Amino acid sequence: MTEDYQKYTYKEESGNMEGIAAVLTKAIAFVAIIVMGYVLKRIHVFKKDDFYLLSKVVIRITLPAAIVTNFSQISMENSLLFMCVLGIACNLVFVAAGYLINVKHTPMDKAFGMLNLAGYNIGNFTMPFVQSFLGPVGFAVTSLFDAGNSVMCTGITYTLASAAAGKSQKGSKF
Repeated sequence: MTEDYQKYTYKEESGNMEGIAAVLTKAIAFVAIIVMGYVLKRIHVFKKDDFYLLSKVVIRITLPAAIVTNFSQISMENSLLFMCVLGIACNLVFVAAGYLINVKHTPMDKAFGMLNLAGYNIGNFTMPFVQSFLGPVGFAVTSLFDAGNSVMCTGITYTLASAAAGKSQKGSKF
């Protein structure tokens, strides 16, 4: 019985080590790509204008292709749509926190806190990690969470902050 336990323990430990090595390899590869991009920028391989071209390629081709590819590999269930609601709810928590942190401050400070605490920057930096480590399901769940996040970031947070600042006129600016 002791020998079986030792074999099981050894097998379990070696399996964990292989898993850790795979995760570390992926993480190191991503960091190496980021470092390579930075080094290429510093040695002037890329010009300032190249940013706009690369940005368009990533936003208009790479990210949509990744979304289509990953969503085609899963079966979409209605329960996954809860992630959109969760994205909105998480943003509302931080909007409220921004307000409460600045409750004794000026209305402009409240609005500033509400705008700057809410919102998650999920897009281009997070998605490669999620796709690599969590696969298509993790990518889909993250995308749905980001859809709820986007609803808040494209106007609702600004509207709430404007109300807190006392600016309810159309086109008002802080």
